[in-house]
Amino acid sequence: MNEQYKIGEYEFHTYEEYLAAKEDVKKIDYITKEVDVTDADVAVRLYSLIRNNEIVFHSKIGVSFTWYLTDLLVQHSQNLLAEKRRQEQQAQQGKRLRLAGMVCIAAAAFCLGYYALTLWQEHLDSQEFERLQDMQNLTGHVIRDTFVDDGRGDKYLAKVEEELAKQDAENAKKEKQQKKKKVNRADLEILKQYKTLFQQNNDLAGWLQIDGTQINYPVMQTGKKDSEYYLHHDFDKNKSDRGSLFLDSRNDFVNRDTNLIIYGHNMRDGTMFGDLKNFMQKDYWEKHQRLTFDTIYEKARYKIVAVCLSKVNYGDDYTFRYYNFFNAGSKEDMEAYAANIQQLTVFDQKIDISYGDELLTLSTCNNYTQDGRLFLVAKKE
Repeated sequence: MNEQYKIGEYEFHTYEEYLAAKEDVKKIDYITKEVDVTDADVAVRLYSLIRNNEIVFHSKIGVSFTWYLTDLLVQHSQNLLAEKRRQEQQAQQGKRLRLAGMVCIAAAAFCLGYYALTLWQEHLDSQEFERLQDMQNLTGHVIRDTFVDDGRGDKYLAKVEEELAKQDAENAKKEKQQKKKKVNRADLEILKQYKTLFQQNNDLAGWLQIDGTQINYPVMQTGKKDSEYYLHHDFDKNKSDRGSLFLDSRNDFVNRDTNLIIYGHNMRDGTMFGDLKNFMQKDYWEKHQRLTFDTIYEKARYKIVAVCLSKVNYGDDYTFRYYNFFNAGSKEDMEAYAANIQQLTVFDQKIDISYGDELLTLSTCNNYTQDGRLFLVAKKE
């Protein structure tokens, strides 16, 4: 399966880069529909807006579009020089007039060349960015070398700027809404049934139980400095081959992340996450879809919506890493995550998750391949 993110000829290493590129494509599509970018005045103004960060791109596609604008400016500069020379030859005016014409040409060439030279330097500084050659692969329509002039021209640039500003404002509003006021853990009260356990070990994060299985254990969490402590220690902090179930140290279960990830050993006797392998049988999964995961502050029920196989990826292996997904900042983030999970499912099913869902991932080892992983995705009911 192809797990790389691609738009046209462009490949992206992470779904964050892919989403940023998709946003840039939307902006480029909107601009090219509203104005004739081949008009020199329009191209100069667009370039100025980009230079002044009034139009902002966040991916190599956006940079390539800016480079495309520069190509247009250079071409216009060359056309201007040729036209001026033709006019000089036809007019056969005096020496003074010819000199004035040359000064005008030089000034025009300098102004347009300045834009091209500035962006060329930026292009050199961005060695990973490729020159835009075929915009058809990017937006589903062709940005042609020549456009029909429909008379809209520069007057529509104001509309473009207004619309892009509106989009940026909406994005900022969404980000602000997502940044909820953080809950102070000290203000929360631990649930009664977990108070005694928490006093015994304050690494306790919650309790996981899957109906009809052996999975009925406390879930621990440590800081990032010793994130895998409970891989080889039990609840009482004694060394143990079974270890304990533990929550990813990067997770925040108080100010809840979109996706909480719990790890555990795949024990042969079925303890810890040993029973998860049974979920690769569809009949078993259909009969054991409900689970409970209480944090020490809140009770919650979940439904298992996906059974997946993956592996741990290293170095330059730019495949999807399910264990690095914690938060969906937008609908697009969640859609990208769901699309990746869809490719990893054991069963032929549509993944029933959407933006706003709170997810829980249970992860364990599986020997179907080297560094293989079996993981279940559940959503809060």
